[in-house]
Amino acid sequence: MLLRTYNPPMPLSLFVDYFWYMEDYSPSHSKELALPDGSVDVIIDLREDKIRLFDGHQHELVFGHSILCGPHSEYFVIDTACESRVIGIHFKPGGIPPFLKEPIEELHNKHFPLDILWGSKVGEIRDELLASSAPEEMFHVLERRLLSLVVRDLEWHPAVQFVLSHLHGYRIAELIDQIGISHRRFNQLFKAEVGMTPKRLNRLYRFQEVLRFVHSEENISWIDIAQACGYYDQAHFIKDFKSFSGINPSEYRPISGRHHNHAKHIT
Repeated sequence: MLLRTYNPPMPLSLFVDYFWYMEDYSPSHSKELALPDGSVDVIIDLREDKIRLFDGHQHELVFGHSILCGPHSEYFVIDTACESRVIGIHFKPGGIPPFLKEPIEELHNKHFPLDILWGSKVGEIRDELLASSAPEEMFHVLERRLLSLVVRDLEWHPAVQFVLSHLHGYRIAELIDQIGISHRRFNQLFKAEVGMTPKRLNRLYRFQEVLRFVHSEENISWIDIAQACGYYDQAHFIKDFKSFSGINPSEYRPISGRHHNHAKHIT
């Protein structure tokens, strides 16, 4: 498997976590669990004209060669048989709005054909990517094309940016009090920029911290991890983990060579 990532320069680096490219991924499993982190992904398949997914209720979702995965707080399942040469953009939480005319909260936990959002430009972008000779050249194509899709100023709302940068380790109510606007107004503003409430994103950040702990520890103690990540007790931890992943913590099986948000799907 060939895997490449690229961190774009400013100003895209304010909104995009990284670009990624994957080729010749042929796992032994046919389905893969995709775990949520509150971010948005654009995915373009460069070999197939079909992307096949399943939601948490096992409903099949079939799309063309390019999709947008909206800000997710729920897991979904990837049909890995359709993944052989794929490129994508992984946006930071709250990073997609400057590139979309549609309200971001309407994309929460949903997938959309990319041409519904970006029109005929999607086909042009894919054709240019296919004409590129190497992943590094493709990344520059994506960089240039993404800048051409900007529909509003490339800047963050200062209140949202402040809370996003301080979510780890602070109570949300304390952060909002420092901003000086009402909690109700801020929750509306945050949801309009990020696609979900700050409380839900904070829970996702804690869930992601658990996954990072699992990857860094050889001998896993779920009790220690639950305490280190701020859960009230083990029952609270298990309930939260299952709500985001559909599985119990002990069933989590990360896939070697893949991001920790990709795990083996248990049928």
